Amino acid sequence: MRKEQFEDFMNAHFKRIYHYLLTLLGNDHDANDVVQMVFISFYEHIDRVEEPTALAYVYRIAYNKSMTFLKQKNRFVQVEPSTFDRYADKNVPQSEPDHSILHAAIRELPPRLASVIQLQYFEKLSYKEMSEQLGISVKAVESLLVRAKKQLRKKMLKDRREGRV
Repeated sequence: MRKEQFEDFMNAHFKRIYHYLLTLLGNDHDANDVVQMVFISFYEHIDRVEEPTALAYVYRIAYNKSMTFLKQKNRFVQVEPSTFDRYADKNVPQSEPDHSILHAAIRELPPRLASVIQLQYFEKLSYKEMSEQLGISVKAVESLLVRAKKQLRKKMLKDRREGRV
């Protein structure tokens, strides 16, 4: 295809490509941005495109550009600045959270489960160190931790539902 044919081609197919992009992107502003990128890319490679396959080529460019656009767009979090007012300022000293409910729930666990929670989260031991201290395998430590966390979560949720938290 020749560059002289570009303007006629674009005028003939602009709306089709725009509506295709609108269905892919779901947003008028984004579709306008991407349709421009599509035709710029098409113009840059117009020498390599044969006239009978030009429309299919543009649709392929449109699809690829829209997928790239969506991937890049998803990398950014779109949040209104006013929502940050709800987050605590890390520079302002915070009062220590009340962990008494958590400690009470841990005390209610069977001793073996409570001990792995204590060693993991309060004494900061690795699985290997815990296995050596308890005289059990690393796999057994993992299993105990899973069971302890499950029971602890269940207990905390039950207390929350009953209004004790």
